[in-house]
Amino acid sequence: MPWSNQSGGGGSGGGSGNGGGPWGRPGGNGGGPWGGGGGSNQPPDLEDLLRRGQDRLRTLMPSGGSVGGRGAILAVLIVAALWLLTGFYTVAPNQVGINTVFGRYTGQVGEGLRYNFPYPVGAVVKPNVGQVNSIQVGYRSGAGPQRMRDVPEESLMLTGDDNIVDIDFDVQWRVNPAKADEFVFNLQNPEGTIKSVSESAMREVVGRRKIQAILTTEQTSVAQEVQEIIQRALDSYGAGVLINVVQLQGVSPPQEVRQAFIDVNAAQQDAERARNEARTYASRVVPQAEGRAAQMIQQAEGYKAQATAEATGQAGRFREVYESYKLAPAVSRERMFLDTMEKVLGSVNKVIVDQPATGGAAGTTASGVIPVLPLNEFGAARPAQSQGAAR
Repeated sequence: MPWSNQSGGGGSGGGSGNGGGPWGRPGGNGGGPWGGGGGSNQPPDLEDLLRRGQDRLRTLMPSGGSVGGRGAILAVLIVAALWLLTGFYTVAPNQVGINTVFGRYTGQVGEGLRYNFPYPVGAVVKPNVGQVNSIQVGYRSGAGPQRMRDVPEESLMLTGDDNIVDIDFDVQWRVNPAKADEFVFNLQNPEGTIKSVSESAMREVVGRRKIQAILTTEQTSVAQEVQEIIQRALDSYGAGVLINVVQLQGVSPPQEVRQAFIDVNAAQQDAERARNEARTYASRVVPQAEGRAAQMIQQAEGYKAQATAEATGQAGRFREVYESYKLAPAVSRERMFLDTMEKVLGSVNKVIVDQPATGGAAGTTASGVIPVLPLNEFGAARPAQSQGAAR
């Protein structure tokens, strides 16, 4: 060194000479301004420090060689090996590994111990594909006294019949395991992108429907259609996102006209109830009337069949009698007379009067009338008398 004041020995006694540097003192021990051994102020000898470091390096090198040459190459190889070993990494079960080399995508790996070139050559991104995320649209939930805060600029939407409806809903999504690279490279702000697409899809669906249907019967179909539209839009963007469910948290008219909608809804429910009661009454009365009408029709058809059959039978009998009459008119007249008399006299009391007897038979009167004992009348009078006695 220029400030070394050595006296022979090939510069091997820099710290034991008589002067030792710009801070040296004659006869000193080489202390320095920061203090040294024995209270001297001579600074440490830099050549001595370098020499000691070279000695230690020689002990580590094979055959006691110098630092240059093969030793330098071996040191570089050791450093390179240690650097390459830092490229090992693990992928959790709910993650996938996205490998890049010099910023270029090289592949996707699953769970387990994996390897990629370490930084700065390679890099690994491990998105969580098992976590289900939720985005709130139209409201914000909190833990304070006011647990839910409405966001009108997101929730107020125009319906197809020019009314305004207030809709709060959640969108639950997660990273698509098969397209995690698209999620990593194509989406800079996943939450903001999905929220904007969801709000746009809900406005589109609500704009095609009437407010009454949205408030009552079509909430499930609205949520399903919004989910399909969001998924199609994100797929077209190459977002690598799966929409699990769209859930409506609240559907109501705006606060300013909510009471009017409630009154209208109550009136419509009353009208629907009246219609249902009328349908019930009609369903009970109409079948009864139809049954009575069918019964009357069947009775008329039965009477018609009976009258037709009787008329047909009488006409047939008349034709038969007429045919017999043509064959034997006298006999037919006699037969008709007897049948008629049988019908007329069969149910009345009769007195038989024979023609006058010429010889005056015993037991007859002069006029030829035969007395008849009315046994039938006696038989009818006897039960009547027995009933009177029993009383």
